[in-house]
Amino acid sequence: MGSPQMPHPDEEQLLRYADGELPAREAARVRSHLEACWQCRTELEELQKVIGECVRYRKNFLAEHLSTPPAPWGDIYRHFADIDSSLDRVPLSHRVARLFATRWIPAVVALAAICGIWYQWRHTPSVQAAELLRKAVAAADVRVEKPRRIKIRTRTGRVTRVVGTKSSSDLSAVQELFRKANYDWDDPLSAKSYRNWHDQLAGKRDEVTTLADCYQIRTSTEAGELAEATLKIRIPDLRPFEERFQFRSQEWVEITESADEPAAPPQTIAADNAARGAPASVPNPDQMRKPAPAATAGDELQVLVALHNLGADLGDPVEVTRSGGQIMVAGVGIDPRRKQQIQNALASMPHVVVRFSDPAPATVAPEAQASAGSLGPDTGLKARLEKQVGGRPNFEQFAAQLLDMSEIMMSRAYALRRLAERFSQGASAQLTAGDRQLLGKLYREHATILGRQVSEMERLLNPVLRPLGGSLESAARVALSSASWQPATEELLRGARHVETLLAVMLGAAPGEAASGDLPSQLLSSLAQLRASSQQCERLIASATGGD
Repeated sequence: MGSPQMPHPDEEQLLRYADGELPAREAARVRSHLEACWQCRTELEELQKVIGECVRYRKNFLAEHLSTPPAPWGDIYRHFADIDSSLDRVPLSHRVARLFATRWIPAVVALAAICGIWYQWRHTPSVQAAELLRKAVAAADVRVEKPRRIKIRTRTGRVTRVVGTKSSSDLSAVQELFRKANYDWDDPLSAKSYRNWHDQLAGKRDEVTTLADCYQIRTSTEAGELAEATLKIRIPDLRPFEERFQFRSQEWVEITESADEPAAPPQTIAADNAARGAPASVPNPDQMRKPAPAATAGDELQVLVALHNLGADLGDPVEVTRSGGQIMVAGVGIDPRRKQQIQNALASMPHVVVRFSDPAPATVAPEAQASAGSLGPDTGLKARLEKQVGGRPNFEQFAAQLLDMSEIMMSRAYALRRLAERFSQGASAQLTAGDRQLLGKLYREHATILGRQVSEMERLLNPVLRPLGGSLESAARVALSSASWQPATEELLRGARHVETLLAVMLGAAPGEAASGDLPSQLLSSLAQLRASSQQCERLIASATGGD
């Protein structure tokens, strides 16, 4: 298994990555994270758009409209004496005017600057709110959503409804409030609905707050039926989970996402009405005895996709099992921040139980440490490699880059194998057509990135190993023997392990029995074979899942 996926890079790291200023090792980690994280790819694209606008502005406006200086700057100090002597010949009234200009004009300029700063500060929350809502909408557009249940609480009662379905008659008054406020009632707990209402306001005041694990946007306005709205968005996945509306009629509505509970029938509010004397409907006894639906293979796939969006399927010690009608997500020794991200991402999914625990203290035996330190490199080939790449410092950078690529390659190979074990041919048949396409998309992403890493390793190694006698053997590019993608992943994993072993031996990170003269050819041939295998696996999964 690879090492745990790196956390989301901050804006400075993304900017340095875009400028090519990150060290090679850190840049490789950021690149690997971007390949698996839609949220960070979106942020990087936005940064690149802003940089592009700045470059275009400087090129198309400043360069054309700003003329060159008429003359070089002169030395003003030698003219001070002439200025002082001329003051003796200036009338008193002119001196007073000059004194006013030198003392008060700077003060006026400073006051204007303060006003500008105040104006900018005054409007900054609106800019922050608009940008945060835009990012949340973009994250929702690429997220695979299932029908969500939301809990609605009002002054008179509470009810749970499924988003997008027709609401009960008990909520007709609440629905009318939202209609008058021009707020989408079909999907009220969404960044898109909030942004559409927010953008239509002629006058508004925003307040953006960062809490422990979420952003909070509060918008107040003097226009319309809705006086104030507050939206909370989770930081890891930019998913709205709580909302409050305050109307001018003094009515209020609170909406939160429902995690595990089954969708409550409309009798919830009706029961509250019955307590005040209104008639209440009686639930059907057959419906009360009906067991809750068990978790399906599609539900399990949705959990895996949510973990994949966080990068938690590429090295984090997280195990997903489905049994007894539930999906258990367990892990040992996971970072607290990572735990919170996973819990937040799975909170709204039905049938999911999350259990984390801390690892027991472990010790390493002295003899194990001694054996680990006794591994020696192939000094002959390693010395030739150092000379070929231009010395020891270049070799260390070259080796670090290759080992990072190998780590990414292995994490993707293991992820593919786990998917194949979890969704065998029989389990895949239980998925809907949409779920099969989603599984195919997830699989092809792993296979594509694996193949890309292999190609990058070939690009680095070819100019170094061919002068040392490396060549492609006749066994390269042999087709896989498996006719379906599930067993093909086992062959793919074996090929990746073989490449990882040869690479470690060549770089002196592990012992090996291969002769140093044969090793360059073996490594180049194994890489070519692995690349061909990954491409064949992509075709197999596309054929099985109906993908492109």
